[in-house]
Amino acid sequence: MAKHRTGHLFKRGDNFYVRWAVNGKVFSKALRDDSGNPITNHRDAEEAKTKIMASFVVADEATALESIAAKLDGRRAELARLHDEQNPPPLIAKAWLEYLASTNRPDSGESTLRQYEFQFSAFADWIKAKHGEAATLRDVTKEVAEEYAASLNHGRLSASTYNKHLGLLTLVFRVLRHKAKLTSNPWEEIQRKRITAQSRRELTVDELKKVCLAANGELRTLLALGIYSGLRLGDCATLRWAETDLPRGIIRRIPNKTARRNPKPVIVPIHPVLRDMLSQTPDKERGDYVLSEIASLYLKRTDLVTDMVQRHFTSCGLKPHKPGTGTDGKRAVVEVGFHSLRHTFVSLCRESNAPLSVVESIVGHSNPAMTRHYTHVGELAASRAVAALPAVIGEHKHQGNAEETVLKKIQRLAKGMTAANWKTKRADLLALIATNAGESSGFVKA
Repeated sequence: MAKHRTGHLFKRGDNFYVRWAVNGKVFSKALRDDSGNPITNHRDAEEAKTKIMASFVVADEATALESIAAKLDGRRAELARLHDEQNPPPLIAKAWLEYLASTNRPDSGESTLRQYEFQFSAFADWIKAKHGEAATLRDVTKEVAEEYAASLNHGRLSASTYNKHLGLLTLVFRVLRHKAKLTSNPWEEIQRKRITAQSRRELTVDELKKVCLAANGELRTLLALGIYSGLRLGDCATLRWAETDLPRGIIRRIPNKTARRNPKPVIVPIHPVLRDMLSQTPDKERGDYVLSEIASLYLKRTDLVTDMVQRHFTSCGLKPHKPGTGTDGKRAVVEVGFHSLRHTFVSLCRESNAPLSVVESIVGHSNPAMTRHYTHVGELAASRAVAALPAVIGEHKHQGNAEETVLKKIQRLAKGMTAANWKTKRADLLALIATNAGESSGFVKA
């Protein structure tokens, strides 16, 4: 077939004709004007021929353009293939390292990154087992993402954990979208689960005594930290000696949960019983972490410490799950865990008539505005609140020079009193006197 069908004019007698060929077959037609009369002059014949051949010319141009477009698409694909060979998109197996190296990612804390890595590794293992051909992030289609999401929620994960898992995958794919040459994020359109708040219940004093008396070693100290400081598991497990001031009797810790957006430390008075336990570790044996073995486990995988605590609670007869859950296909809802100690700490402080502002200043608050509201709570008022807690984990061993220590504190407060701060110093003096009176009367004893 000719590339361009323009036709050929010829004349028989006085009448002009046009001849053209398609696939070797010759066609001809007599040319006539609009009135049907034979065309006898060359100029009119050229115009008539052009009209007749126009449809063939358009068809040829369309075919030519389609051919050009196909060649361009092929060339683009070839260039993309060559570019991928020279700059391959990230493999799923190496995507986490690419994410960590990216300057586009958010500045997450160490514990958050460990959790992210654990979640992404679970996805990478699932991909390898189910879709070996999906070697890169670009190979994860919406259908593959939906299949993985469905595998997460077969009764094994809470709505919050499920949403966080998908959120991490959405984040990784978004951060690496240019490097992975993604045209869309397969995780963004997956529906998240509705979260129903579930709160840990506080423990009774009898339950606290039971779990504490049955614990040994670092686990016993971990429970004591939770009961007497109100700190969360991660903060107790990774507490450093540098954050523990035994002579002053305070713990100064920036909570992991608020460290990024509000790096303000909470000041936690050390209960006499807890101080006795911590003092048993000689100075020369104090490394970086107060609980070296537990800190190592927690930094490796947080669930190792969580499971340790849950097993201990279970062995003491406490049922960790909310009644009616965890059976007949229902997801188990945790009701008793380490976080219960935080609730218990708050409750015990309030039962001892500690002002709410004092309790809030000790446990900290996830809302920075609320934290700022409680920054003026006196250190001694907080000490009084903690000292009033029952000694559920053992008796406080009174030191022989306790009265001398109190006198020194009174002297320090008196010397630091000025016309500008006398009201605050007076409140601290009264709190110190009340605290000392409480301890002398045996109030901290079980």
